[in-house]
Amino acid sequence: MYYVLLLLLYPLSLLPLRVLYGLSELSNFLLFTLIGYRQNLVTAHLHQAYPEKSTAERKKIQKDFNRAFCDQWIETLKLLSISEKSLKRRFPGNWDLPETLLSARRPVYALLGHQFNWEWGSVATQYRISGRFAGIYLPQNNRAFDRLMLKIRRRSGALLIPANDMRPAFRALRGTRHLTGFMADQTPANLNAARWYNFLNQPAPFTTGPEKQARLMKAAVVLVAVTRVRRGHYRIKFSLLCEDASATEPGWITAAYVKHLQVELQQQPHNWLWTHRRWKRRPPAGTPIMSLD
Repeated sequence: MYYVLLLLLYPLSLLPLRVLYGLSELSNFLLFTLIGYRQNLVTAHLHQAYPEKSTAERKKIQKDFNRAFCDQWIETLKLLSISEKSLKRRFPGNWDLPETLLSARRPVYALLGHQFNWEWGSVATQYRISGRFAGIYLPQNNRAFDRLMLKIRRRSGALLIPANDMRPAFRALRGTRHLTGFMADQTPANLNAARWYNFLNQPAPFTTGPEKQARLMKAAVVLVAVTRVRRGHYRIKFSLLCEDASATEPGWITAAYVKHLQVELQQQPHNWLWTHRRWKRRPPAGTPIMSLD
């Protein structure tokens, strides 16, 4: 089945992006206008997150999100064939900051959210840094699709670490020059180890795993923001949070990350995965909810 997918999708990826965006528009119509995929959920999320905005403003955010969502997967398909030169041109940023940290032979942990297009960003990062890029990923249930996604994500030589078995990879990375990317806005599997924050006007749990691992490795920590400039063009910004995570107070890194993500979503609210059930769980009775003010 994997080879069938590759046989079908690789020739499609060779089409110019301007043509592929036509397919994105068709997907947008079928998925959101015709089928209404998770539109009630997105509407509810936006109403809860941005009560100060008018109904018209939230509808505009939802419309822009729908388009960006479909573009995300069309652009991911394009990773099967897009050139390194073209991808670099479409994903500029202050790449000198992580490179400087890596040159000091310090592991770098990058904390980011599901801002479009994270798949392009992962591949572009390996092209831009001299060390190894390692990304945490969730294996797909469909083996053929999982294999296809691994092919796409590994095209620049990146190391992919399965979220359900990270320890062997982290042991292998010790002593090497590497940058590890954590998409730290996933709903934690273990709520007992999570911290709860008042995130976008609602209590939300965030995993403390990246912070704990960074403290253990004495890693430098950078916060990542991805801006959707226009269709097929993004900009990445790295901001240094600390040079040695072990020197920080427990909880400080996670809180700084959540605050950073909230600020980014205020600035470009359509550029996030609103179909993700970020608020599907409620805090157990007596759980402290931390403010970001």
